[in-house]
This record gives sequence, C-alpha cells and structure tokens, in this order.
Amino acid sequence: MYSTFREHPFYLIFCLLLINTAHAQSDVILKINGDEMKGKVMKINSTDLQFVYQNETVEYTVEKSDIVKITFASGRVEFFNKDAKSANLKLEDHHNKVAILPFGYIKDQETSNATMTKKIQQETYTIFKKQANILKFQDPTTTNALLAKSGVNNNNLEGYTMGEICNILGVEYVIQGLVSIEKSTVTNYSNTTSKSTTNKAYVDKKGQIVGDLWNDNKRTSNSSSYSSSTQNYATNITMNVYSDKGDNLFSKEHASFWQTQDAYKITLSFLAKRTPIYKK
Repeated sequence: MYSTFREHPFYLIFCLLLINTAHAQSDVILKINGDEMKGKVMKINSTDLQFVYQNETVEYTVEKSDIVKITFASGRVEFFNKDAKSANLKLEDHHNKVAILPFGYIKDQETSNATMTKKIQQETYTIFKKQANILKFQDPTTTNALLAKSGVNNNNLEGYTMGEICNILGVEYVIQGLVSIEKSTVTNYSNTTSKSTTNKAYVDKKGQIVGDLWNDNKRTSNSSSYSSSTQNYATNITMNVYSDKGDNLFSKEHASFWQTQDAYKITLSFLAKRTPIYKK
C-alpha cells in the first residue's frame, strides 16, 4: 500500500508543492549600506558567513562587519555590530548627517494620504537645510530610496529601532514626526453696505443751475449685503529627534494657534527651531 501511494500522481504534486514552498522561504541579510541579500545562510563563522543567493548555487563570503541583521526563513532575527568597536566606526561614518523620515499624516482620522507624508517631509527638510551649518541633511529622495531598498515602510517601521533606521540611512540623527489635522469650528461672516446721495442743486462755473431746485432735499440710497463661512481646523504636530545610538534627543507635541488648513507649516517651523540640531 505504501508503494501504491508513492506511485499516485497526487504524491508527486504534493512533493512539488513542498519543494516550491521551501524555495519561497529564504533568509534575508540587511547590510549597513542598505542592500538586501535573499537566499540561504549556509554557515556562520567568527568573522564572516557563507551565503548562497536564491535559485543559485555559488557560495559567497559575507563579512559580519557589513551586516545590520539577518531575518531567517524561520522568522528569527539576529542583529550584528553591537560591539563597541563597530558602534564607534558607525558613529564616525554617520557623524553630522541627518535624515528626515516621511511624516505620519492624519486628516479627519484618515491616514492613507501618501502624498502629504512626502510633502511634509520635504517641507521639514527645507526648514532645517536653510539653517544648516555643520550638519548635512540627506535629501528626502535618497532617504526614501534607502528605506525602500531595505524594505522599511509605514506598515513595518515599528519593527525597527531608530538606531537601526539611522544605520540603514547612514546618518547620525533622524527626525520623525506626526501631523494631525481635524475640522473644528465654522466661522460665519456677514456684511451690509449702503450708499446714499443728496440731489442738491448748485450753480456751475458757467453760471448754469445744476440739479432740481424743486426737489433740493431729495435723497437716493442703495444697499447690499452678503454672508460667507470659513471652515476652521485644529492642527497638532509631534516632532522627535533620535541619534544612531537609539537615544531620543527631543520629543515635543504642539497644537497650532492658527486655524487654517496649512497651519502645520508654521508649527513645523516653530518645533524645528526648538530642536537641539537646528542651526547646528
């Protein structure tokens, strides 16, 4: 009966499914420069490891000093370069470099506006860069490309420490924040204007009488009125600054005094000026 089962065509299909599943699962190496290597870690040595790319057979040697972490096919994650020597090297490489992450954006409890997250990121970059002295601010396009290469996005960002994000981006500091905008009150405006004239008779330069002598006190008047309304908004912004050691150097939340829809721009500048890296 055993041999009959092995000869059954469904047995072959079952084996093929197992093989395909095995190939679909792979180890992922994240390097310090942001590159990803997908395949199989064959052996881990004291200073390096042996690695084979997915669907290939050639074995490569990868230095541990170049690796941030390995996510194994089993789901286990192993981090590297936590010793003091490596940390000092990374601090030197990252020294005086700053990256700004795409800001979280919530409007009327909706969080799906990817365009605004990038827009606010760019506006924050512009605010800091205008006052940059020693620090070098990484262009948001470069920041977003490095995050994409490393598989980091808004859905899995919580799975990384800010120190790890700094290492992925190659910076000493990273700025992260959240902008929340909600409709608040409505201001109504109304106005009435009137114009009146008196038909008073007078004598012009030629000695001619102008006007109606019999209706000298007659008045005419015109009036008009209009009304409008303006939607007000409540804006709240949180801004954080982290170092490549994972330390939170600055964290502040501020509600905007202004009630316009673009009040976040003024509030971004207000918070930026209070961070320890502004004008640094």
